[in-house]
Amino acid sequence: MLTGLKTGGEFNLLEAKLTLSTGVVIDLVPGNSIVGLSLSENIESHTINGVLTIQDSVNLGSTGPIIGQEYFSLKIATPGLDTNEEYNIDFTDNAFMITSLQRRVDVGNGVQATTLNFSSRELITNVRQRVSRTLTGTYSDIVKTMLRTDLDSGKPFYVEDSVDNKKIIAPNISPLDVIKIATKHAISKKHNDPTYIFWESMRGFNFKTLGNMYSKTPIITYQYTIAGTRYTDGKLNVALETSAIENFTITGTPNT
Repeated sequence: MLTGLKTGGEFNLLEAKLTLSTGVVIDLVPGNSIVGLSLSENIESHTINGVLTIQDSVNLGSTGPIIGQEYFSLKIATPGLDTNEEYNIDFTDNAFMITSLQRRVDVGNGVQATTLNFSSRELITNVRQRVSRTLTGTYSDIVKTMLRTDLDSGKPFYVEDSVDNKKIIAPNISPLDVIKIATKHAISKKHNDPTYIFWESMRGFNFKTLGNMYSKTPIITYQYTIAGTRYTDGKLNVALETSAIENFTITGTPNT
């Protein structure tokens, strides 16, 4: 029973700090400085991205200044599970990086609303890093090397073993471009499946095949419901709210 959880998507903010390029650390938890927070995780995106909106009473955009080299550490938890570290989303040791100041508007009484875009640090490292050498080993081993050595990532990763030793001659390309090559050519050792996908989840990086993912027991079943019908005995059914599909689109004819 998740005591304290009132609606799907609700979370408790345990830590949120903005470290400016000058070394000044701004704690965003006191005073409810954060008015909007969105995290995006997608198997078609190599890293996690997000948008942060804060109440800014000290004009951070000018006094910081915010130049796109700030760090944003974050830790959130589901109400009722705050004390269970296993279920927390924790990016305090591996902080995000601010990539842009999207907008800054005056909301009155000397307070501004500042919206910042951020992403995983590995994405910024990827832009600055180039690989110009011969890489040998299985594609899985090469992906591990890119993560630990070239992207200097300290996050957990979950890599499905691939078959056969390979050789990649990297002609001055980024680490993520090397990983793209691996996803196109790797074949799973267990499932004999060539459908590898690389993405970052809230728990770490993943290099897995569709067969590997399909073989797992589903954690949750999503279903389409009409707003206003997610109630049981007059109370909002949080489980139904969490598993509800808000909208969907029908794709075109598959083309392999």
